[in-house]
Amino acid sequence: MWWWNAPHPMWAMGWIFPLIVLVFIIIVLFCISRFFGRGGPFCGGRRYDEIDDLRREVRELKDEVARLRRKE
Repeated sequence: MWWWNAPHPMWAMGWIFPLIVLVFIIIVLFCISRFFGRGGPFCGGRRYDEIDDLRREVRELKDEVARLRRKE
């Protein structure tokens, strides 16, 4: 039991619980932004880009067409 003039022992630690909740919310928001921003769950670096693959494929097809034209 505590004295009448002294605060309850847990009241002295009352500032830390909102701080823990704030840190938890910041971490959750960071994880959500990483998940939706990168297109996958915490994949580092660039996400898979189809445009580069399509450009490479078009370049290869043009090279193949040019090679076939030279053959004939």
